Amino acid sequence: MTDPMTNPTISVIVPTFERSDMLPRALDSIYAQTWPHLQVIVVDDNIPGSRWQIQTQAALEPYRQRPDFLYTTTSGATGGGAARNHALKLCTGEYVAFLDDDDRFHPEKLEKQIRFMLDNGLDASYHDVEWVDGNGKLVERRVLDYAEGFTTEQLLKAHILHSLCPTAVYMFRREPLLATEGFGETPSGQDFILMLRCIESGMETGYLPGVYVTQYLHQGRRISLGSNKVRGENMLYELKHRYFHLLTGKERRYVKFRHYAVLSFASLRSRRPIRAALHGAHTVLVSPGNCVKEGIRYFRSKTGGKG
Repeated sequence: MTDPMTNPTISVIVPTFERSDMLPRALDSIYAQTWPHLQVIVVDDNIPGSRWQIQTQAALEPYRQRPDFLYTTTSGATGGGAARNHALKLCTGEYVAFLDDDDRFHPEKLEKQIRFMLDNGLDASYHDVEWVDGNGKLVERRVLDYAEGFTTEQLLKAHILHSLCPTAVYMFRREPLLATEGFGETPSGQDFILMLRCIESGMETGYLPGVYVTQYLHQGRRISLGSNKVRGENMLYELKHRYFHLLTGKERRYVKFRHYAVLSFASLRSRRPIRAALHGAHTVLVSPGNCVKEGIRYFRSKTGGKG
């Protein structure tokens, strides 16, 4: 048995939906971790009895004999937030991390993050992230050093302004995480809602510099793209609006600018060019200066610069 005080077990939750071909890469990256004390929970959100579920179960066959591996199912197509919330009820590790079925951890991810949390007495932590295309070419590297400090108000401001996401950068102590309502069960932005709930609950939270997860951009089905992304973004903007009293006028314009920029890109992905152009025009009208700044930031991030 491991000592939960010095060598705690980390439960890693992997929701999967219609990506049986990519799932082994995600799982192999977990089992390649330098931190050995793991519980791996795959939550299958495919429609029961569908060819996707059959293919997923076949892909999981090499892992199912491992004592640290757990497979569970949902009622089917419940969404990423609901699937993760289902798996959270089954966690036995003292700490919890998350990985999507089409992404991968870097080998030192869990060890770096758990030691950072143990050394600093943290309930939650997050780190930087990178996105690559199907050919492995860097698309963006995002540095999440937005918080000016780690009080509840400082974290809230950083999260409302910049979104301390995505899910795969998080690690939580299980007990305080389970005391929250968990992930938002929305079309998109489930990770944003989770972190918002954790910050508001008063969790001791810290930022670990460095990229320890790679996310892949591909043509496969993603619930958070297109029309789902538009609906989810509108819901998130309404949620963020409740916190505008924490922001200056300039900061409120920035949130509004980001909102219209996301709507523009999501409309493009939904093949609605006219709507995308209208949202793009609103983006420029709200804050032309931020259009320039964010454009520079994005192109720097493509070459590994600060995001």
